[in-house]
Amino acid sequence: LVNILPFPLLILILNSLHWHTYRISKLTPASPQHAIGLRRLVNAPFNIGLFSFWGWLFGTVMARIIYLTEGEPQTTAIYARVFGISLVAGLFNFVLNYYLVTLVNRRFFYPILLPGDSIKRVPGVRLLTLRFNLEIFVLSVATGPIAILGLGLINMQGLAPEALRPSYVLSLSLIFGLILIGLLMSTLLARSLRRPLVRMRNAALAIRGGDFSVKLPVETTDEVGDLAQSLNEMASGLAEKERINDSFGRAVDPRVRDYLLSHADQMGGEQVEATILFSDIRGFTKFSETRAPAEVVEWLNTYFERMADCVRRHGGIVNKYVGDAILAVFNAPLPIDNHCVAALNSAKDMLSELEGLNREFAQRGLSEIRIGIGIHTGPVVAGNIGSRDRQEYTVIGDTVNTASRIEGLCKKFHAPLLVSESVFNASGAGQGLKRLGRATVKGKADFLTIYGLGAALENA
Repeated sequence: LVNILPFPLLILILNSLHWHTYRISKLTPASPQHAIGLRRLVNAPFNIGLFSFWGWLFGTVMARIIYLTEGEPQTTAIYARVFGISLVAGLFNFVLNYYLVTLVNRRFFYPILLPGDSIKRVPGVRLLTLRFNLEIFVLSVATGPIAILGLGLINMQGLAPEALRPSYVLSLSLIFGLILIGLLMSTLLARSLRRPLVRMRNAALAIRGGDFSVKLPVETTDEVGDLAQSLNEMASGLAEKERINDSFGRAVDPRVRDYLLSHADQMGGEQVEATILFSDIRGFTKFSETRAPAEVVEWLNTYFERMADCVRRHGGIVNKYVGDAILAVFNAPLPIDNHCVAALNSAKDMLSELEGLNREFAQRGLSEIRIGIGIHTGPVVAGNIGSRDRQEYTVIGDTVNTASRIEGLCKKFHAPLLVSESVFNASGAGQGLKRLGRATVKGKADFLTIYGLGAALENA
C-alpha cells in the first residue's frame, strides 16, 4: 500500500504540471517550453510506470539494508522470495500506472493539446509498439499471478507435510514453464494483431500516394477484419472516383471539371471579361464526303487533340466542339493575365500546328486543309447553365456570337486569322496584326473594324 497509494496523487501532480506548461506555452506558441511539455505529456505513462516499478525494487533493497543494519534475522532464501514478489508486484504496478496515465492523457489532454495531430510528430517522444503494449499486459495479468502462485508453492516447503512438499526443481520448473508459455502466447497475440495492422498501414500509405489497387486479405471476423474490409471498400471507392474524374476530365477540360465539382449546387453564372476564340475547318464537308467515316473521325480526333494542346498551352480551355468547330475561352473560369495576347498566341500555334498536319497529309497523298479563326474580347456570362438534371459550364453573350461571326469573315478577307478592334487594342503592338477593313456581321447594325494576320492590307 505504501508503494501503490502515492502514484494516483503523482499522476494528478504531473498532469497538472503538463497543463501548466501548456498554459505558459500558449503565450509563446513556438517556445521550447511547449515542446518540452508535450514530450513530457506523451512520455508520462511510461515514465510514471517505470518510476513505480523501480520504487518497488528500491523499497525491497532498502528493507534488506535496514534488516542487515539492525541485525534482524532475514535469510537469503526469504529475501529472495520477497524480492521475487516485489519484482512481480512492481511489474503489475508498472502496467497499472502505464495504462491509467495513458487513459487520462487520451481522455483529457490529447483532445486539447494535440487535436487531430500525430503523437509521433512530438520531438523526443518515446515510440512504443503494439507488441510492447500487449506483452507487458500479458506479463502483468498472466505471468504475475503465475509467479506469485509459484512462490507460494516454494513457501510451502516449511509448512506442508514432507510427503506433500513439492520439490524446488518442480516448483521452479512450473513457474518458468508457465511464464514461458505466457510470453509465447503474448508474442503470438502481438504478432496476430501487428501483422494485419502493418499491412493496413502500408495500404493506407499506398492509397495516400494514389495507388488504389491495394487489396488486403480479410482473415478474421473481428474488428481487425472489419477494418481491413473497410480499407478495401475505401480503395475501391476511390478508384471508382478516380475513373469518374478521369472520364469527366476527358469530356471537359480538367479545370472546368474541378470548377463544376466545387460549384455543383450553384446554378447560373457571373459576368466576366473574357476572350473568345472560334475556329472552323474550311471545306470540311467536301473533305469528309470522299473518305470513310472511320477515317474522318480518326483525323478529326487528331486535329482536335493538337488544336486543344495549343489552347491549353496558353491557359485557355476548349469549351466545346461543335461539329468541326472549336470554341475556346480565355480568362474563364480561371483568370489569365493578358488573355487577349494568350488567345492570339494560341491561334498562331494552331496555324503552325496545322501546317505540320498538312505535311503529313501530303505524304499520304491527301489534299491540305485550311481553317479560319476569329477572336473577340468582351463581357460574357460564364457558369453552370442547363437544367437541374443536366448542366454544363459554358459562356454565352454577344462576345461569343461576335467571335463566331468574325471567323465567318475569313473567306471574305482571305485571311486565316481575324480579330476585332477590341482585341487589337488590348493586345498592343508587335502582334503582326494589320487593319484589313470594315464589315458588317449578322446581328450587328454597326460596322466592325477587322484586323488580320498574314493578309494583304485592304482599304476600309
